[in-house]
Amino acid sequence: MRLEVISRSPASSRKATPLLFVHGMMHAAWCWERHFLDYFAGHGYESHAVSLRGHGNSEGRERIRWTRIAEFTDDLAQAADGLPSPPILIGHSMGGFVIQKYLEDHSAPAAVLLSSP
Repeated sequence: MRLEVISRSPASSRKATPLLFVHGMMHAAWCWERHFLDYFAGHGYESHAVSLRGHGNSEGRERIRWTRIAEFTDDLAQAADGLPSPPILIGHSMGGFVIQKYLEDHSAPAAVLLSSP
């Protein structure tokens, strides 16, 4: 599955652990771009936001109506596995739920859930 990932790198000293942001139902990676990715990159964090399948510029729009949470969890695993080290996960709404399901079978240094079920 081709997933859109928007990334920002710090200009100077880097923290060891990257951040991975996961959007809610009616959003995509773009919702983290302006205020979050730039902010945390400015504070030394490699910052990434994934668009889950069917969202943003990721594949799967034609199947979005039939996509299961398990498939979004697979997307999160794919995005996390593509990073040089396990990321801190930050999710809003449905993104937080996807993170919770992901953590049933995977580990992460930390997770932040914003308005999540």
